[in-house]
Order: sequence, then structure tokens, then C-alpha cells
Amino acid sequence: MFATLRSRLSLPAIGWSVLLVVVQTVLLATFVVDWRVPVVLAGGFVVTALLLDNPLWAVGGMLAARLLSVGTMSFITIGKTSIGLFEPVLFLALGSLGLRAVFARKELWRDWPWKPVMLAFLGWRFIGLLWCTKVSEGAKEIVTFGVIVATSMVIIAFVETWEQLRGMLWAWIGACVLIAVLALFGDSLGLTSYAQQWKAAESGGRETGLGQQPNWFAMNLSFVVPATAAMGLIQKDIRWRWGCFVATVFIFFAMMTSGSRGGAGSVVIACSLAALGQPLFRKWAVRFAVVGAALFALAALTNLGDIGKGFNRIATGLTFLFQKDVRGANWAACMGMFQDSFGLGIGPGGYIDHLAKYSDWLYNSIYRYPHGIFWGELAHGGVVGVGLLGVLVVVITRMAIQTVRDTRGTEAEVMAWAMPASMAGYFAWSFVEFSLDEKPFWEWLAVYTALHLIARKAQTGGTPIPPWRYGSP
Repeated sequence: MFATLRSRLSLPAIGWSVLLVVVQTVLLATFVVDWRVPVVLAGGFVVTALLLDNPLWAVGGMLAARLLSVGTMSFITIGKTSIGLFEPVLFLALGSLGLRAVFARKELWRDWPWKPVMLAFLGWRFIGLLWCTKVSEGAKEIVTFGVIVATSMVIIAFVETWEQLRGMLWAWIGACVLIAVLALFGDSLGLTSYAQQWKAAESGGRETGLGQQPNWFAMNLSFVVPATAAMGLIQKDIRWRWGCFVATVFIFFAMMTSGSRGGAGSVVIACSLAALGQPLFRKWAVRFAVVGAALFALAALTNLGDIGKGFNRIATGLTFLFQKDVRGANWAACMGMFQDSFGLGIGPGGYIDHLAKYSDWLYNSIYRYPHGIFWGELAHGGVVGVGLLGVLVVVITRMAIQTVRDTRGTEAEVMAWAMPASMAGYFAWSFVEFSLDEKPFWEWLAVYTALHLIARKAQTGGTPIPPWRYGSP
């Protein structure tokens, strides 16, 4: 490992000696401050060196950490920013992948279809700092978008073959299965306890999922449900095939315990869209629907505790989507901010401060956020933000159509339907929930974009994707 690192760094012996002295001096200095700091630094150096030779481990670990990282797992808080599992993993992953790109002379800043739109979003937020309410909050939003650009960049740069992309999907599926296991069995086994964090969720029997707000927990799991089923369809080994099908049902079941109506609807939309284009996916989607309906009926008719309450909330609460007019009141405030700013938007951050002008009750409640990506962009980004959002949807749609054409007759064809179908379900859901910088949407989009580029390259003389046909073993 270190021999490989040395071979890539063209330093003379004296250079290595100076470098080692500098590193040891830094470690000794930090030891005086806190003995844990040099231990962490040394461990980070070893992990970074290891990841240099295994860049896909860094990408897969970054994806898994994004899914597993929640507010209740934060180690420290700096201002309003919580540092948890994802931040150190991101630092190590980006560091090792950046070094790998330098040593291997690898291009990181590749072209992908929605990159100009993402940069336009980032640029508009920079401009919005000129009139935003709080520059500190606006800057935090910009940093979040910067992280999104960085993670998307390395995912797209290092996931270059169909086999590598499958590896990233396995990492995503594995992380979601782990989340589902912890969520369903953590409390009963005494491994986790989030009773104090989410009393409101518990009163309705909704699963908080590692201490997450139920809708966010459902979102983390919703993306991968159709893709897990699609992965099962292309497996040649029947054990892996049925393992994927069981994982699909298990992840979906865990997601439904949150009682998230939007989560349930997004998966239905995603599976319906994938089924429209894939006869084999359609056949298995019907079978999953039968199993899901049976589980739903079992939960509704028997005493299954919190799980049953979560299911029942979906069944009985659809007519109360706008109960207490929480969403409607926030949307009215968003329209007010749009109008009062003459279509310019209030700039990044500052929503809560502006909200006091439109609804004192909302301002003093826990529901003080736009409740929807469109509404958030209407309030913060104005005409430009909403316009860029529309362009993003168009670009992703065109990319999906091209990817389906490029993957026809290959193993990636069913995935070319399932992955954008998940995003379509999320977009429908996002009209009443979430914000534009929400994770893991952008990571999922980046993985799908890698598939798009792999398929495009295969069509232009690159490595072909293995052939596949309906019902093939």
C-alpha cells in the first residue's frame, strides 16, 4: 500500500525524509492538545492510503455513510452544523479520490447533462447573498450545494463500467437493508432508543428510523425499492435473485412502518412507471403488490403495535393530507415571499425569519419550512429558481429517454427504467415535502448519470454492456 503510494509520488529520498519529519512534528503537536487528535489523523492517513488503491471502496462507503448518517448520530456540533458519520467519511473519501485522480492523471471535472443546471443553481445562490436575510445561513446553503457538486463529481468520475455501477448499487442496497434491520429490530433488541427525540412520531406509532423524521426515513429507503427488484431480475444465480426479491419486500415493509403517505405514493408511482416499460418488471410488480396488500391487511387487522399503526396511518390519513392546513399555510407564505420580492426571491436561507410576517402560529411551530421543493424555490430563488428547477426536470427526462434507448437488450435496460422511475416518484412527492438540497437524491442522480455515460460510451465503441433478454436465466 505505502509502496504504491511512494511509487506514485515522485519524491527523492531527502524529500521523503522531510515529509516524514513534518508529519511526525504535526502529530506530536496535536498530541499535546488532545491525544485523540493524532490517533484520528494517523487512522485517517492509513485509511486514505488504503482507499488510494481501492477508489470504489471510497465511493461505496460515501454512499452508505450518506444513507446511514442521521442527526442523532452526530458526534459534535459546530454552530448549527452537526458533525456525524458522513462528514469524516466524506473527508476521507474526497481526499483519497482526489489524490488518486492526481496520481493517475484522471479527469474529475467530466461533462454530464445536468452539470450546467447545478452550477447555475449554485451561482444564483451566490448572487442571492446580496439580499438574503442572513448571510451565515445563505453561506451554509452554498456549502451544502458545494458538497453535492463534489460528491456528484467523484461518483461520475470513478464509476465508469457496468460492473462498477452494479457494485455501487449493491452498496446502496446493503446500506438500506442495514437501516431497515436497525429500524425494525433496534428498539426491540435494546440496540437503539430514540423515544425522547420523536415523541410526536411515537404518539402515532410511526417508525422514526435511527431517530430520523419519518418522512426523511421513508425517503432514504424509497429510491432503492424498484432498483432492488430490477437487480433481482438480472441475476443468473437463483439464490441472489430471490435474495434481491426478499430485500425489496423487506426494505419496502420497513419504509411503510414510517406511516409516510408520500413515501408510499412515491414507490407506487415509481413501480408503475417502471412497469409501463418493462414487461418482466410489470409481472413481478404485480406479485409484489399482492404480497404488500397481504402484509398491509395483516397489519390493519391484527395487533402489530407500532408497525400496524404506521400502516393504518397511511390507510386512514390520506384524506387529511392538509390537516391543520400546515402545508397550505407554508405555501401561502412562500407565495407571499415571492410576490413581496417581486419575483426575485428572498435569497438563500432566512425562511424562518420571513415567516414571522405571514404566520405567527407557523413561526412558533415545528412546521416552519416550505414543505416542497417547488415552494422552497419559489420563496428563495424566485422566477430564476423555479425556471432552473423546470430545466433540471427536462434534462433528467431527456437523459432517461436516451439511456433507455442505449441500454435496450442489455442487462442495464431494466435498471435504466427503474432508477429514473424512482426519481419521478420522488419529484411527485417533493411537491409537498423536502428541499432542493435534500440527500440522497443527488447521489442517486449521480449514480444514474454514471449509468447514462456508461451506456453512451458503449454505443460509441466503448466496453459493451452484457446482453440480456426477458426471462433469460
